[in-house]
Amino acid sequence: MKILHIAAEVSPFVSVGGLSQVMYFLPSALIKKGHDARVFTPKYGTSKIKKRWKKKKQIAIHVPIGDNAETKKAKRGETIPCEVSFYIPETKEPPVYFIENREYYTLRENVFGYADDHTRFALLSKGALEWMLEESKKENGWIPDIIHCHDWHTGYFVELAKRDKKYKDLLLDIPIVFTIHNFKYQGNGSFKYVQKEDKDSGKTTLAPLGTQTLKKQNALKRGLIYADAINTVSQAHALEVLTPEYAEGLEDTLEKVKGKFIGILNGLDTKTFNPKKDLRIKKRFTHKNFKEARRENKKDLQKVFHLPIDASKPLIAYSGRLAQQKGWDILLETLPQVLKHTPNTQLIVLGGGDEKYRHGLQQLQREYPKRVGLHLMPDFELPRKIFAGADMLLLPSIFEPGGIVALEALRYGAVPLVRHTGGLGDIIDHFDPETKRGNGFSFVEKDPWALYGIIIEAITLYNQKNLWNSLVKNCLRCDFSWENVAGIYDIWYKQILQTDNTTRKRKGPLYSIQKITNMLANKT
Repeated sequence: MKILHIAAEVSPFVSVGGLSQVMYFLPSALIKKGHDARVFTPKYGTSKIKKRWKKKKQIAIHVPIGDNAETKKAKRGETIPCEVSFYIPETKEPPVYFIENREYYTLRENVFGYADDHTRFALLSKGALEWMLEESKKENGWIPDIIHCHDWHTGYFVELAKRDKKYKDLLLDIPIVFTIHNFKYQGNGSFKYVQKEDKDSGKTTLAPLGTQTLKKQNALKRGLIYADAINTVSQAHALEVLTPEYAEGLEDTLEKVKGKFIGILNGLDTKTFNPKKDLRIKKRFTHKNFKEARRENKKDLQKVFHLPIDASKPLIAYSGRLAQQKGWDILLETLPQVLKHTPNTQLIVLGGGDEKYRHGLQQLQREYPKRVGLHLMPDFELPRKIFAGADMLLLPSIFEPGGIVALEALRYGAVPLVRHTGGLGDIIDHFDPETKRGNGFSFVEKDPWALYGIIIEAITLYNQKNLWNSLVKNCLRCDFSWENVAGIYDIWYKQILQTDNTTRKRKGPLYSIQKITNMLANKT
């Protein structure tokens, strides 16, 4: 199967957020399964092309601005000249098509955050379509079997592919998948609190490049309306966003498209996050020999955070942003009570963020100087030390679409304590001491005492070493690799391709994620 991914950022060339990692690991895992997966993305001024990617060819394209009286250029039918260069790696990694333009990409220091981002990413979308038209003219041109668009930046592509006659004839038989990694970002500006009379219906003609009208059109909404299939980054979040609390103003649209909407959890880079080979931790280990190794890693972690070295003490950790979304209003009420009522417990916190949370933690450290260790700024070296040495990891997020930190913690045997929301709800099964099944602890209510309850439950279990070791082993044996995730996408893609090319209707409803999971289980 030939699969084209279109996205605004791709690692290792440029990386701002989690999207870039998905754009590297998902196509890579699909390639390992025998698929021809490629990526189309802008080449920014900061993009770094690794030596193992070799440039093979480059073509010129002319991207039409669009016809509209709002701009003189559009009225004259002018175009934006671009080039598309093609790089192929020497290893089993994704080949990449880069769209290049001096004004909109090359001369920009950042990937996102410009007043004309609506034009920059509409150019990405139109550029991909114009490139495909050129490929279709070649005798051996590369045309995908399925196109996978990511986030609002490519919502323009989805709409144009389905509505613009210039492109839709070419793409008639090619399904378009649309993944939303974060519903908060819907275009260049905020769309959640727009007045009802000013809201974009998503069904008007897409405005020309460079116009203010384009800026007011909701790219994410348009992608949702016109995509053949849609997913977000966890099963639980796919259900959450059907409610006003999580839908970011798109609940009406999502209700209409929910028949083609599922959740697929992102995977983990198990090569980088590997306690068996990780040189950043004191002592390496597997699920077969973790007990003594994790004790040594705990001692090392206590030393780093200037805490008394004692491997017998329960060590609770937090690693991430100090933000309301991450549950810090709840944490600042809960943690003093935990430290007060469990005198042996130690706490470490890593991460930068809101000043009021920093002050609250500094006050807590003054009250418990030998039990609280702080590193209140981002750090790329410490997280894996924390995962390898801490007994428990706090993740009481108010919302969490994916939950990658929980996957990282499980990989190293730190037991996640989470609020049951989004991806965290999909990842963590509450441990049952009787059956010895489960990989963490979870609570539902946005309440300090609910969090306090599972922390006390976890500390109580920690003192029952046989049960605790069973839980840690469960964590270490979890498999959330990208290879598994690629297996889910593989089945989903194939089912989406089962269409009647005459009517463009599927031969049946899209599989549920549970059915796909069961199909994979039966294969093994």
